[in-house]
Amino acid sequence: MRAPVPPIVVLALAAWACSPPPGEGRGVLVVVVDGLRADHVSDVGYDRDTTPKLASLAADGLRFTQTFSAAPEVIPAHVALLTGCDPGLARRPLLPDGSRLALVNDWLVPSAVPRLALEYLAAGYATAAFVDHPRIAELFGFDTGFEEFHGFVEGRTGDTPNYGFEGVAGRFMRWLRGQDEDRDWFAYLTLGDLGRAWTEAEPRWAGYYEPREALSFVPPVAEAERAFFALPGDLWRTSGGRFQTLAEYEACYDGVLRQLDERLGRLFDRLEGHGRLEETTVCVVGSFGIGFGESGLLVGGGTLSDVDVHVPWILRPAASAAIERGRDIDALASTLDVAPTLLELSGIPRPSGMHGVSQLPVARSGTGPVREHAFSSLGLSEGFSARDATYSFLHTRPGSEGPPSLMRSWFGERTPPGGGWREHLRDRRTAGPGSLEPSSTDAEAAAILRAAGEEWFHWIARARDAYHPAPWREDELDPTQRAELVERGLVAAPP
Repeated sequence: MRAPVPPIVVLALAAWACSPPPGEGRGVLVVVVDGLRADHVSDVGYDRDTTPKLASLAADGLRFTQTFSAAPEVIPAHVALLTGCDPGLARRPLLPDGSRLALVNDWLVPSAVPRLALEYLAAGYATAAFVDHPRIAELFGFDTGFEEFHGFVEGRTGDTPNYGFEGVAGRFMRWLRGQDEDRDWFAYLTLGDLGRAWTEAEPRWAGYYEPREALSFVPPVAEAERAFFALPGDLWRTSGGRFQTLAEYEACYDGVLRQLDERLGRLFDRLEGHGRLEETTVCVVGSFGIGFGESGLLVGGGTLSDVDVHVPWILRPAASAAIERGRDIDALASTLDVAPTLLELSGIPRPSGMHGVSQLPVARSGTGPVREHAFSSLGLSEGFSARDATYSFLHTRPGSEGPPSLMRSWFGERTPPGGGWREHLRDRRTAGPGSLEPSSTDAEAAAILRAAGEEWFHWIARARDAYHPAPWREDELDPTQRAELVERGLVAAPP
């Protein structure tokens, strides 16, 4: 009879089974797609097969179906993903006269705010970023924690664009091939191909899908860069001697998404061919979405509705991770949760002051949700949106964060009633993603979400004040207030 294996040996074997093979470094690849809305991803109910490669990735991992971006604009959306904190912390306080600074000075991620890349760097990982938008730049503090930060590059090198998927993925693969095979690594890639669909789509992909009859009308055109209920003037296109219909814009978006999906599939194949895929955790997430009129914006994003902030999140853990695969996680999640989830999956403690929560407990045990509410702000409208497991609630002033013409394009008048504030409750179980009309009259649910949002953003404003002291402000934080912010987990504890 064989002797029983001692418990300490069993534990050692289990630890070995969850570790990468000797000489093979662990990888963490985060791919962020700007403009990627959840309801245009296939395999979750969409009627076009836009993302078969991402569906295969999800079948080998996890898909978080109720994930909401913290913001529908480039800078704050990426702040949320790279810090795990509400992006309001990176917005500088108002000037003494109540005005804002110019864009170049309006955003800065303070050095004391937690950084996903910095945690990986401190754990010994090689870290690099490859970005596809000029505003994701060192100027705003995005480079902290990255040993190499490859910013947006215009033009072409030969026949290959320096931007978009080809430029970003090419630089990433060259970097990865230069890394020691036994060193762990973390890479952050951003892709802006969907936002350039209307100007740079290849004919094959622009016409890949048949336009929908329901959208076969030519939208009105605005002179402004952004307007509600009208197409921005710089996106006005003709086809065959006639103006394009909204259906053709939507079909073009879906076609470019299908192309991007195929390219991502080839990237994963290249990683596998280089022996890098098995022990790499792959995370694909949308930063924000693009609307086709469902919430007032045509061929653009920036509202706080689900059209612009409900995003896909797919997580395929490394092969050695002990996680049941091929599952849809329907619990509420925020893009703030991406950073702490990746850190826990990598065995790295979540730093003090990180607002997001790891979704791994839900994924591993199937227990109840770890998040009660998810909040969004910092789009084209003042105010916020708040969500629970059932409802999406908006408390906003449409267009108030843009030029005066943007707000007028919503209300049709210079001075809207009630200052332009609007509240809207939508039941996600029964209504589509748009928010032009309420779909629920549940006053109690609206009141609960309004109160939750007001409380959250009150404390975020105080946390921002702690990170961005302003000499002209009379209500500077005292030590007691700072201590409370640390206790609430909204500000990093002092070292």
